Amino acid sequence: MTDNLPGLRSCFTALTTLAVVSACGSPVQNPKAAAATESAADAMHTVPHSQVLATSKTADSAEIFEALGEQAFTASPDELALLVETASQTAHGLGGLMPGDISEQLDGQMMAIREAVKRDDRADIALSAVEAFRLVVSRFPPDARIPLPVSYLDYAGFRMQADLKSVPIRWEDADAAMAYAREQWSAVESRVKDETLRVRFVNELAALESALVNRDELAASAAIIAELDSVDALESDFQSQ
Repeated sequence: MTDNLPGLRSCFTALTTLAVVSACGSPVQNPKAAAATESAADAMHTVPHSQVLATSKTADSAEIFEALGEQAFTASPDELALLVETASQTAHGLGGLMPGDISEQLDGQMMAIREAVKRDDRADIALSAVEAFRLVVSRFPPDARIPLPVSYLDYAGFRMQADLKSVPIRWEDADAAMAYAREQWSAVESRVKDETLRVRFVNELAALESALVNRDELAASAAIIAELDSVDALESDFQSQ
C-alpha cells in the first residue's frame, strides 16, 4: 500500500512517454462477474514486465490505481486531481500493451472515475480505481514470485474497504468481494510457507466474514485493515520462497 504523492509525480512523468490508446469500456463490475470474464484471459495475456519494457515503467502501474483507491476518500481536491491525472495517463500508456478488450475496460474505468470526480462521489472513484487496479495487476504482475491470487486478495480488500466507506454501505457488494477473497485464498493457502501467517490469515478471513454477516461496520473495517496488512506479509512470504 502506498500514499506517496511525490512518488506518483515521478511515475506520472515516466508514464506519459508510453503509447496512448483511446477506447471506451464499462464501469465497476461485481467481483464474481469480473472473475468470470477474465479467468481465461489472465492465463493468455499476463505479460511479465521484462517482456514489455526494459525499464520499470509498468512496475508501478498497479500501485498508481491502488493509491487512488486508497486515498479517494481522504485526498484534498488538489491531491485527488493529481491522483486521477496520473491514473489517466497510466491507463492511456498501458492501453497499447494490453489486449483490446481489456484496454477498453480500463478506459471505461477511467471514464467512470472522471464522471465520479465531477459529482465529487468519492465512493465511486474508489470502486472504479480498485477495478482498474485488478485489470492492471492481472496483466502486469509486480513480482513473478507472487501468485496472482495474492494480488487479487489485495483487490478484494480494497473493494470491501470502499464498500464500507460508501453511503449507504454496499453490504451485498462486500459480501461478493468476501466470497471472491475466499476463492483466491483457496488457490494459494497450501503454498504459504509461514505456518503462523497461514493460520493468522485463515482467522482474519473468518473474522471479516463474521463481521460482514453481522453487518458490523466497525468490526468489518478493522478486519479489512488486518486482511490488507496480512496480504503484504503473504507477498513477503512468496518473495522469500
